[in-house]
Amino acid sequence: MTNGYTSMNRITILLTATIDPKDTIFVQRNDPKIRENDYINALKMWLNLIKSNIPSPSLVFCENSGYNLDRIRYLLDEYKNIKTEVIQFEGNNFPSELGKGYGELLIIRYALQNSNIIDSSNYVIKVTGRYFIKNINKMIDVLSMNNDLYVMSDLKKNLTFADSGIFAFKPHFILNYLSFFQNYINDSKGFYLEHALSKAVLRSISDGHKWLPLPSKPIIIGYSGTSNILYKNSKIRWLVGEAIHCIKNYLMENR
Repeated sequence: MTNGYTSMNRITILLTATIDPKDTIFVQRNDPKIRENDYINALKMWLNLIKSNIPSPSLVFCENSGYNLDRIRYLLDEYKNIKTEVIQFEGNNFPSELGKGYGELLIIRYALQNSNIIDSSNYVIKVTGRYFIKNINKMIDVLSMNNDLYVMSDLKKNLTFADSGIFAFKPHFILNYLSFFQNYINDSKGFYLEHALSKAVLRSISDGHKWLPLPSKPIIIGYSGTSNILYKNSKIRWLVGEAIHCIKNYLMENR
């Protein structure tokens, strides 16, 4: 932690990355050079936020395509006062029809099993690495002072779908619940990581663990890898979305 502040909980932001998606299906933003720039632009925003944030989370960047990370490492070296870690492995050699969600969960699992920072963290906030979440501090505030929360994720479509672009968890959630559904994920057959995440969340709730939705509708800065479209963040659009988000959360928590 910086500036003398000590948070009740140690929080790590995990940025998952596949710079070269090769022939993975349903990925329109697939140019490695463009994707590398996406990750670098997002990292700059994350590092500047963490530098000025109280409490200050740690940051782990985990990449699975074996792409050269010299630019990433050089950028992180400029922020030596921030606790960061870069992890890379060859994990993008699975059948392409399984899709990006299958690879995403492999990245999460690998990071949990190999990151020294995550090993000493109470909570992990997983974010797709090309995204910056402008209002992430609302999540950090909840997690920093909440000991009994197990997983934080937005559930949608009658609880059958969970947003996997950003969610938070205690590390054991991945190992004890989400990993169980790894071999069910197959984008070509319509079972996505989002379906697996919703099932894992519901199973953890049924076992008595505490779940919360995200405290606010995420303000995402970045391009969708699936559609290659920039996320729109007009104030009016966000306010409408935030109102719907709050109503849905209230109804879900009081059903």
